[in-house]
Amino acid sequence: MAESDGRVVTRFAPSPTGSLHIGGAHTALFNYLWARREQGSFMLRFEDTDRSRSDILYEKSILEDLKWLGIVPDVLSPRQSSRSERHKEVLNFLIERGAVYPCFCSSSEEFSKGGHSCRSMNPGERKSRISRKDPHCWRFEVPASPNYTYFDILRGKISVPGCAAEDFAVARGDGSATYLLACAADDHDSGVTHVIRGEEHMPNVPKQEMIYRAMGWSPPKWAHIPMILDRERRKLSKRLGAVSIDEYRESGWAPEAVVSYLATLSWAQAPTDRIAPLSELAGMFDLNSVARFAPVHDEARMRHFGRLFLSGLADETLLAYCSDGFSEFGSSGVAKSEKIAFLREVLPECATKRELAFQIRANLSLSGSETADAPEWIEDLKERFTLIPDIEWDSSNIKNIMKSFQKEKGLKGADFFHPLRIFLTGMSRGAPISLILSCIGRTDTLKRLDEYRNGRAAMPGGDNRGQ
Repeated sequence: MAESDGRVVTRFAPSPTGSLHIGGAHTALFNYLWARREQGSFMLRFEDTDRSRSDILYEKSILEDLKWLGIVPDVLSPRQSSRSERHKEVLNFLIERGAVYPCFCSSSEEFSKGGHSCRSMNPGERKSRISRKDPHCWRFEVPASPNYTYFDILRGKISVPGCAAEDFAVARGDGSATYLLACAADDHDSGVTHVIRGEEHMPNVPKQEMIYRAMGWSPPKWAHIPMILDRERRKLSKRLGAVSIDEYRESGWAPEAVVSYLATLSWAQAPTDRIAPLSELAGMFDLNSVARFAPVHDEARMRHFGRLFLSGLADETLLAYCSDGFSEFGSSGVAKSEKIAFLREVLPECATKRELAFQIRANLSLSGSETADAPEWIEDLKERFTLIPDIEWDSSNIKNIMKSFQKEKGLKGADFFHPLRIFLTGMSRGAPISLILSCIGRTDTLKRLDEYRNGRAAMPGGDNRGQ
């Protein structure tokens, strides 16, 4: 293994063939946490050997998503495709040692049926066919063995039947490496000490260890974390429509909430009752405590962390977080305490910044109901509101006026507050009306009540209580 100064080195090695999704972000997080826990180094490497599907735009997108999550790599390793000459060096070394041989079978299926003739082909014929440029690949000659055994940090001793491993391709005829050889060479040269990746890569371990040992290298430590499943218990993947991290970002999710949620997938020690910063998660993280069962991606559970994040914001921070939402309602003169009180009322409905902005807009726009008529007492209530001076326009005084008005009219709460809410907002529930009107401000409240009064006919008293 290349020198790593005794430090732990982990890596996240995505293929830039699509956006970063939940499963990839989960793998990156665990690599990052283990490196931080051990005061080591976290590396990012793009495995772009699939040239037809790889795109530099996806590389940029993945980098942006990791940065947004706070999972920032210490080292950005060269792309796999840029190391082709090094891969050819490794291939040539394996050829010289007799560890690999040219296979002229036209497909893997043909090799499986009779490819051992390539393995036993005499050197002269091999040389002749290569000189004729017959299509071929290079296969690693798997030693005959009843079993192949390796150790996984999460799963312990793993034994693979020898009959399950056939000679595998490490390079194409032009010398370009397949994933197995390129990955082993890049991990070794980068000094990777721990390969933490999805369990779907477990069948690759015996093959990659064979390459390591044929090269005289020491293999890294392996840790294969469970794949994340969807609700149908299928692998969550880009091709099956897994939600990408950039979609969560654009939908207004807080990265802290996403990270806290991801940490709980297969790691029972991760806090579930609060948002834990990455530094705290790193201090707690232990690969040995990662469960082996496959977790299910649960949007409802993720929303729990979104609500935890929003509810945990300090008042001033929360207000600044939502400043854009208030700006369109002319509420610049409204006391901060009134806006904060309003936000605290609507927070339980929200898991994201976008949802919070929707609640602000839905409550403060006074869009009203398309079907509800103006209560017959709306003009009297409007006149009563005019008695509150602008300087005293706040939720407490508005609430007192409404309660006094309700009592004078002999109206029950259901006959007053509910029709008033439906008439003003078009919603059956929401923030207290007193807070809504306070945040809109006196001038806009009176103006809008005039507009609604003039635009709708008064209804008979009490007929709208069920609307």
